[in-house]
Amino acid sequence: MLIDRLLAVPLPLRKGIVAALIRARALSPEDMAAFARSQTSFYASFYEGFDTDDFTSLPILSKTLVRDVPPYDLLATSHRDRVVYYAETTGSTGSPTPAFYTRGEFRSARVLGLLSAHFQELRGLLTTHRACVNGMAYGLTIAGMSFGDLLEFAGGLTANVGSRSTLATPTRIARVIARLAPVAVAATPIDFLSWMRILEEDHPERVDRVHASLKMLLSSAELCARSRVARIEEHFGLRHVDVYACVEGFFTLACTCGEKHVLPAYHTELFDADLKPIGPFGTGRLAFTNLVKRSTPMLRYLLDDWVTIRRSSCPLGFGTSVVPHGRYELNVSLGDEQVNVEQIEDALFSHGLFGDYRAVVFDDHMELQVERYAPRHDSEARISEHFRARFGLPAQVTFVPFGTITPYREPRQSKPILKLEDRRSGSSQETPEFL
Repeated sequence: MLIDRLLAVPLPLRKGIVAALIRARALSPEDMAAFARSQTSFYASFYEGFDTDDFTSLPILSKTLVRDVPPYDLLATSHRDRVVYYAETTGSTGSPTPAFYTRGEFRSARVLGLLSAHFQELRGLLTTHRACVNGMAYGLTIAGMSFGDLLEFAGGLTANVGSRSTLATPTRIARVIARLAPVAVAATPIDFLSWMRILEEDHPERVDRVHASLKMLLSSAELCARSRVARIEEHFGLRHVDVYACVEGFFTLACTCGEKHVLPAYHTELFDADLKPIGPFGTGRLAFTNLVKRSTPMLRYLLDDWVTIRRSSCPLGFGTSVVPHGRYELNVSLGDEQVNVEQIEDALFSHGLFGDYRAVVFDDHMELQVERYAPRHDSEARISEHFRARFGLPAQVTFVPFGTITPYREPRQSKPILKLEDRRSGSSQETPEFL
């Protein structure tokens, strides 16, 4: 089987082979623009009067522009009989963005497996005990289905429990984890912490067995800084692989070098606050073009996360890395720096904490409420001083019990997007429509 043969190839060579296969299928940005205009009614209108050969002159596709577009207007006519799945974003910055998938496009998550040393490790772990629990959300998001497919591809026996459901409550998911003692769990960081706390409280006799079996956490859907990844790994004694992706596609790879790499199927661009182009590297608002996915072309799509893209010296040969900082509209200006969730988490979780939190910026100080998950961490005073030195404002840090901010026994109805709130008189934050 081709997949098995590829997985037997050393990773650096395999990466080159898979990248070459992707490039063979990929269109140039200009050709993808021409395809979109000829195949969809939306782009036929959107690009009217524009030259698709002049790619950087084409208009930016923002989420607000997609707001009133009927989904079928974004579906390529050549793929109408081939698509099998429909998905949507949560629509936190406007109406949901639609995405159709053919079977082949849906299985793009498997490409991550072929490129990832983490996946190779997971396949090895599953040779002795195959149980996995996939707790990513189902529904209109594609996340649960994609991670379930990835775990199956790795050889797992997977319980797709989902989340955000009265049928798959946190208590019930914790019971499944207690019964199966899985090798791998896929979940958002907050959900995973909730289930593990319930496990300790409701099934104390199973805790040691679960901890001995559990070797990998695959997380996504919520930003998780590297410092938090490290604390979760340390506390639970597992590998934490945090995946930066979206409903529109898997566009990055979490690497064993500790970085997240932009996949070769994507053309990325950065823009400043006024949507003036910055260039391929730097810090700005992220837009991408998928050069492979043809059923729902997404060109110069303003995902609008605030990110840093830089060159990488990854030993496996990946050349570009991305650091997501948070949603652009939630940026907070502190001194000369644009601060978002990633910078707050990087400072906070370096002190041994890793529970949920909220940070609020006032004109003359900051206040942070932080959940304690484990007893070993620095003091409130020490963290307050770190934040004062790091961000230039006096900081008041208050510890609260785990579950105070996000009740861990209740199904969550939404993402905790607004973790950093700017209450200053000159705040430029734009609160999402749906939290």
